[in-house]
Amino acid sequence: MSPLTVVTFPPSLDGELARFLLDHHRVPYREDRHALGFSSLVTLARAGTVRFPVVLGQGLRITSVVDLAAHLERTAAPGRRLLPPGTDLQRARADWPLFHVTLGTATTRLAYAHLLPLREVMTGPLSDGVPRLERAAVERGYPAFAAALRLLLLLTPQRVRAARAALDEVMAAVDDRLADGRPHLLGDVLTLSDVVFAVAAAPAVWPEQYGGAVPPLELTPPALRDVVARTRARVSGDHALRVYREHRAPGR
Repeated sequence: MSPLTVVTFPPSLDGELARFLLDHHRVPYREDRHALGFSSLVTLARAGTVRFPVVLGQGLRITSVVDLAAHLERTAAPGRRLLPPGTDLQRARADWPLFHVTLGTATTRLAYAHLLPLREVMTGPLSDGVPRLERAAVERGYPAFAAALRLLLLLTPQRVRAARAALDEVMAAVDDRLADGRPHLLGDVLTLSDVVFAVAAAPAVWPEQYGGAVPPLELTPPALRDVVARTRARVSGDHALRVYREHRAPGR
């Protein structure tokens, strides 16, 4: 059986969540990376949506990570389920918007706010693994790609400050949940909540195992490195790193 195809934008958190879930469930796939804008043209042509990632093949056309998570859970081998019997499903459902939307939006805005001014640092991640002509477009037209990301992410000073506050608030809430010594967010075993949290927190803890395209931490601005250092020092930040270290295959 041919592997699935996952159409992605290289640095995307949703792309990373798709990779993490597919790797966890040991589902073979090939990644089809495209630069910003081009990725939406490809997904529109192949799946009727401008959103990414899109998972295609084997009779599937999955256009959101929530649908991908649900599909993989339905078809999971017993030992690979991320919502095993006994899971607090009410808490798991509440965790999805808290981590995937609130935390993921905050960390994405913070990272791009610090990184987009650095053309030499960001040209590579924005074009990593994409077709040659798309890479050339990013290299020559970086200001336009950076402007598009600023517009899409609403990178105003007010929203960036709010993103930092949201990061601190969510991480503090996770600190509290882990204060009783539990090894995972919903108890003794890894669940979808842990995976979604770790991926959403990734731009604030910079795990070595991140499978998307990001620059080396040492090339990022001091202000972003300070955010990463402070977040890593939290119980919640350490948990995100541990989920990556123990459950994520090395970056593809």
